[in-house]
Amino acid sequence: MKKAEFEADLRREGYRIVNSSVKPNLIAPNHCHDFDAKAYVLGGEITITRDNKPTIFHAGQCFEVPAGCMHAEHVGPEGVALLSGRRRNGGPLTREAFESDLRREGFEVVHGGQKPCFSEELHAHDFDARIMVLSGDITIVRDNKAETFRAGDHCEIAAGCQHTAQVGPEGVAYIVGKACRQASIN
Repeated sequence: MKKAEFEADLRREGYRIVNSSVKPNLIAPNHCHDFDAKAYVLGGEITITRDNKPTIFHAGQCFEVPAGCMHAEHVGPEGVALLSGRRRNGGPLTREAFESDLRREGFEVVHGGQKPCFSEELHAHDFDARIMVLSGDITIVRDNKAETFRAGDHCEIAAGCQHTAQVGPEGVAYIVGKACRQASIN
């Protein structure tokens, strides 16, 4: 399966798209998620262990872990880059679940905001960012496409992604997760 096809399938099936890269040799012992997860390995490798059976996934391979499925994760020595999707069956993503996901994945969690009508020129970060808007709105322009996010909406801005931001007339309050991650992509 190709990356574009996998991403289209995620959207069609109601998954929220998440891009991530995880540092080498990370071990997440047995745990389960409150969401269904599907992932496509872009680079590196990850081992998923279910029922004491480890399976290694390399670039170009896909895997899924249903909500409530007990499993362990072990990232390979080069790290891993993933295109993944999450689908919660219990309704919209809550602030608490968003923060919990960020912390579990090693993101630094910051609460912040911007004043009304604040704008940023074209720039890029050296970290992955995930943002959930708590109040107000913010418009992010990337790849010449503007998208406005309001209370309850969330987005991701990958490290190196050129973008601008414009805050609405009421200002914006948000939670942002920041993570400096590098994984080789073959």
